[in-house]
Amino acid sequence: MKIALAALALVLALPQSDAPKPAAVVDNGEFMDIFLKSSYADLQDAMAKPPADRRAWATIYQRAIRVAELQNLLFFRDRPEVNDPRWPAAAAGTRQAAADLANAALFGLRNIDKADYDGVRKKYVALADACNVCHRAFAREAPTIKP
Repeated sequence: MKIALAALALVLALPQSDAPKPAAVVDNGEFMDIFLKSSYADLQDAMAKPPADRRAWATIYQRAIRVAELQNLLFFRDRPEVNDPRWPAAAAGTRQAAADLANAALFGLRNIDKADYDGVRKKYVALADACNVCHRAFAREAPTIKP
């Protein structure tokens, strides 16, 4: 046990490598325009009417989960706001809202007889609201997101 602790202490004392880290490639405005705007528009299309079949439920799920994953990229944007404690909270809020929507759609996909479009629609509105919280806090010139 003492040898293991000593070995661990030696490893921790070694200089940390310059391991690659995630980094923004485009500025935040471009990121929103190129990735999130088009992904959200795809989700809007999928949510325009109640899903008629499993394929439509799958489309809602896929588009919502894509938006959720894209929210992860907001955590390391190259802008001063990232250091504001509200930034990670807002990014996490939008990610969770999109994930909640995706999970509700997945339930509908897997349980077509118990599918609840009204419940999914509420999650969709919650996602738009979460996006707008961030826009109001950090980008007043950003559009108001509509469900």
